[in-house]
Amino acid sequence: MVDERAPVAPPAPSPVPAPVPDPALRRWLAGAGRSLAAGGAFLARQVQELYRSVDPDVQRHLLQVPLLTLTLFSGREDPVAPGIPDGHPPLIFVHGLGGSRGDFVPMSWYLWMSGRKRSYRIRFARGQSLDQMAGALARFVRRVRKVTGEPRVDIVAHSLGGLVTRVALAEHRLGNAVRTVVTLGSPLHGTWSARFADTVKTRDLRPDSPRILQINERPWPPRVRVFNAWSRNDLVILPPESALTDGAEAIDASPFTHYSYLLDPAGWERVRKALEGP
Repeated sequence: MVDERAPVAPPAPSPVPAPVPDPALRRWLAGAGRSLAAGGAFLARQVQELYRSVDPDVQRHLLQVPLLTLTLFSGREDPVAPGIPDGHPPLIFVHGLGGSRGDFVPMSWYLWMSGRKRSYRIRFARGQSLDQMAGALARFVRRVRKVTGEPRVDIVAHSLGGLVTRVALAEHRLGNAVRTVVTLGSPLHGTWSARFADTVKTRDLRPDSPRILQINERPWPPRVRVFNAWSRNDLVILPPESALTDGAEAIDASPFTHYSYLLDPAGWERVRKALEGP
């Protein structure tokens, strides 16, 4: 017997037909899509042509900058430890303007595998002047000598670090504390690229600045072996020959960019060979 009070299910709703776009609207959307695609292709061609029109050395400099960001992961300062004597003077790395201790991580690994087990990377405080950086380097050199018990150290310096090293040796009596200096693309006679900024430090880096002229009045200490690596393709050191000084052995690293010294194994090998000596 059927219970007449049981609820009756409502009938299923009829399907709603999908709206049909107006033909004019379809044509407009299709035309807009083709225009966007054509515009994107045109923009891509313009970017490609612009890239090709840039000097190849500029391209290489720009492509290497992102690689340097990897070195920022080693920016912290490690304590100076005596280490195990390896038959070589302790090795100190000096970074340049805008750089960090991490700039030398790849090179220090390479030299470690080549037998240089004791290396130290200085970290400069932000905002220091050229003279303050030179004073900090002088103190760091004395600290490394004291901790290791070694009478002399070797220094590898990139960019502004080379000029800092020269000032430290000349004005902080380090001539007998350093055996070898290797500068890598350093503005030892200044650089005209410093005109792109207007700070105390960059004004000192201009080739005609009184500070640069004063620094170059003094020769390198006679007991120090000095090597100046330079490159005709370095767009940061202008002119490139500003990286060369009297009394130093020139290392022609062309076609290196300003950053190849830090990133290219061929540059690391040049440094290793320069550090070998009496």
